[in-house]
Amino acid sequence: MNKMSTKIIHIFNDDKFVDAAISIMEYSHPNESEYYVIKNDENDFNYVKSGIVKRLKLTLDKDYSDFIQELKNKKSQVVFLHALDFYKQKMVLLLPEKIVKVWLIWGYDLYGNWQLFNDKLYEKKTIQALNLKKPSLKIQLINNSFSFWLFDKTNKKAIWLPNKISNILKSNFYNIFYKAAEKIDIVIPVIKDEYVFIKKLKLQAKLGTFSYGTLEDLLKGNDIDNVLNKSNILLGNSADPSNNHLDVFDKLRNFNFKDRKLFVPLSYGGTAEYKEKVIDSGKEIFGDSFVPLLDFMSLDKYNEILSSCGFAIFNHVRQQGVGNIVSMGHLGAKLFLNSKSPVLKYFSNLGMKIFDIDTMNEFQLSENITNQELDINRMVLNNEYSKKAVNDKVLNLLKIVNELIINKNK
Repeated sequence: MNKMSTKIIHIFNDDKFVDAAISIMEYSHPNESEYYVIKNDENDFNYVKSGIVKRLKLTLDKDYSDFIQELKNKKSQVVFLHALDFYKQKMVLLLPEKIVKVWLIWGYDLYGNWQLFNDKLYEKKTIQALNLKKPSLKIQLINNSFSFWLFDKTNKKAIWLPNKISNILKSNFYNIFYKAAEKIDIVIPVIKDEYVFIKKLKLQAKLGTFSYGTLEDLLKGNDIDNVLNKSNILLGNSADPSNNHLDVFDKLRNFNFKDRKLFVPLSYGGTAEYKEKVIDSGKEIFGDSFVPLLDFMSLDKYNEILSSCGFAIFNHVRQQGVGNIVSMGHLGAKLFLNSKSPVLKYFSNLGMKIFDIDTMNEFQLSENITNQELDINRMVLNNEYSKKAVNDKVLNLLKIVNELIINKNK
């Protein structure tokens, strides 16, 4: 592909995926990007190690205007927004129309900002632990698909409603997130199936592709061939309540663990109170078999743990933990996912052998997958996440970006 006529501007938060994203971009399209990490204090980055990132302070309105002027001076024509959180929502609303805006969805930025998507993320035990109450009838009426349909129609002046009703709908749906999302030119979900949510939002953004890791990078330093004879279990990817840890604990409480370990990553996400409930419950139910992973660790150390797990349970209702699913699937772990998860549907449709948590039993959690099933899973994952496959995604994405730049400058 020909070099782009403009630098690609990337805006991140300080997160563990940043270095991987930079590595992928520099491999596919070297020396054509500038990387900014939002950091509003003077402390060192918690996760980012790359030496080519620039700090971006966004606390005052002037910070935004100064940065946008900097982009104008550089004649920048494309900005990649890695997760559309509040800072980047505000940035989008201030960026010139001619700049191509690319939103790389991380999950929390979509589901956490839009009530239609975030009100069914938790299972029964997790709802109880979070002390969540059923929304009032008024809230249910406001935050439903029909109400959004009415808002969309009135917003586009396709139908007329009394001002009082129209204003109620607008106040609940036309927030800064939605205003920013409307201005996005290209959207990149973690899995293609999530694009349906963008269509539900009635957005016109084109679909792009990108991955924050390759199989080669995810499994770096892991020289084990497979985990087909391993018995330990991995549960979840973080301390976020959307893992629905306690609901899995309830399903596993009567299983005989013998000398098996249940590893539960809790090093980031979630509140201290929720994390404490998970730890207390895990220790009470599983005793010494329960191993909470409380500290952020190196990839090599984390892979050492993964290499002991022949089974992996991901009880997310929304898209989450895909990197862990990819790693564990390639290692040969038996994967159990929530039946409502779009990730289960996505990988199953690609031909992978994946199991449903709803039907999980002690026998299934003791029998590893077969060599034939592992071969099939690896073939699918290589087609989607090998270095070559990820490189192709980037090149295809840049082709779409180039076309939009040309169209915007006609």
